Amino acid sequence: MNCLPARPWYGNSPSSPAHSASLPRLCSCVLVWLTAVCMVSPAALQATTLSVARLAVPEQAQATSLRTVPGSSPTASATEDKPGGQGERPEAHEDATRLSLDSVARTEEDPAGGERATAADESSSAGRASILSATTPDEHVRWKPMLLQSLNFMLVEHGFRLATQSSVRYNVLHKPFWHDFFVSEQHLDLSHWGDSDNVYTNYIGHPMEGAISGDIWIQNDPSARNARYGSGAYWRSRLKAMAWAALYSVQFEQGPIISEAAIGNQGGFYYVPDCGPAPCSKPGKKLKPPTVGTGWVDFAVTPTAGLGWILLEDLVTAKLMPRLAGDDPSLAWRFLGAVLTPSRSMASFMAGRLPWARNAQQAEIRAGSDGLSVPEAPGDDGLHYEAGIHYVSVSLPMDWQGCKSCRIVNSGVGAVFAYRLSRSFWFDSEVNYLPGAGGAEKGSAIEGLFGLRYGISGPRWGAYAKVRPGFIAYDQAASYPEENELRSLARFAFDAGTVLEYHASPRGTLRLDVGTTFVRYLQGVDPKQPPIGWISSDYYATQGNFQVAVGYLRRF
Repeated sequence: MNCLPARPWYGNSPSSPAHSASLPRLCSCVLVWLTAVCMVSPAALQATTLSVARLAVPEQAQATSLRTVPGSSPTASATEDKPGGQGERPEAHEDATRLSLDSVARTEEDPAGGERATAADESSSAGRASILSATTPDEHVRWKPMLLQSLNFMLVEHGFRLATQSSVRYNVLHKPFWHDFFVSEQHLDLSHWGDSDNVYTNYIGHPMEGAISGDIWIQNDPSARNARYGSGAYWRSRLKAMAWAALYSVQFEQGPIISEAAIGNQGGFYYVPDCGPAPCSKPGKKLKPPTVGTGWVDFAVTPTAGLGWILLEDLVTAKLMPRLAGDDPSLAWRFLGAVLTPSRSMASFMAGRLPWARNAQQAEIRAGSDGLSVPEAPGDDGLHYEAGIHYVSVSLPMDWQGCKSCRIVNSGVGAVFAYRLSRSFWFDSEVNYLPGAGGAEKGSAIEGLFGLRYGISGPRWGAYAKVRPGFIAYDQAASYPEENELRSLARFAFDAGTVLEYHASPRGTLRLDVGTTFVRYLQGVDPKQPPIGWISSDYYATQGNFQVAVGYLRRF
């Protein structure tokens, strides 16, 4: 039984690489099954219990119990009897409901509970059934915000890798993405424990990753967030968080698109740590043996040590901070709590809150908000879709008879579609037709971009940053190795830039889209191709092209 206890301000507390590649996928399937059992079964049991209770309780008794909650103050009842509850504190009935639910939870978790039951615990079953049914909608895991927050965290992690590891940047910019991703997946090597990372990365960085991903689960599961420290519900909720951290780790290491196998091609070639692609040596320095950069350590340490990290931070929150801060809500104590619980602070930040914000302080979360839902702000009116047309101009190299890679300004038309995922995130896409400048002999192109934009939106204005991968398909173009032959082909493209919107009417929006479209061109053989590995030897050059678009969108 979950409860809503009264809490202070700070919250809740290879022998053959090809054959071993199936192991993490098997682990992933097992973890998905276990997670489903852990998550679905208790909810189904609770729903069944509540349904039986509601059938057994007369409707009139339920209505009466909702008006006079056992354990509530006369003020709360009087407030509801008055029209509009004027002159009384509107939160009184909610506080009484929370106290009564806490007493019900204490009784159910203490089978012997005769000597510790309060007067509220001995109240009628009608009161209990009505209170529990009133809180049932808040007991569901909020999957959408949890997935979005996990995506935020994963993008932050891979962004850090791109910023700090030159080899990762090189492979992303100059190698074929899909081919190298699949061969990296196929040659995952789990014949040993280590993956060549240093002690800090394996035994501090990865446990923190597991703790943050686990805390993302906790802050989006009301039963985990509100479980009393040390109770049976508490331990079950932390095991669920560990299962989620294990799934997150599998995705981060070997999952599709946003993983180390896709971004950097871990598993696709052999290299010597602190040296370069194998074979590699440095005179006078002892180096580690060649590796493909994979092992069991990350899959095992991330969830298990991450659980230990979560338990330690829970101990700090439940035992240490009450001794230090008491009920003092000052910023200094909240900041100290954030410093002492870094994984929880990062999880809070991934939800769009300040690092020291805790769920106990978030009235909107107790009321059922997910922390990342679309706000019904003035000017929004619940309109989450955008669709329209625009004029687009892009400076792009084109090929035709008599001219290779001649840069011209291509003008065209396009269609735009966007969907609001959360308060700040949008799915954003466009498809453009560029007929070619100066006649049909110069060929045409079709461009498609599909990605995310992030920013702020008000009643009149919206400003966003965008990153959208996609493609550009040419009617005629030349490419290595047949550089003198024109043929139709498609190239990978992505754009980055800014989107400005002006809401001219409740449903009409003017949009300005400015940015750089990056296109990858096959140039030949990679001069830095690893001697031992399976990734492609193709080398791609990435070229930026200025693009601007102006259009009109309808919101619905």
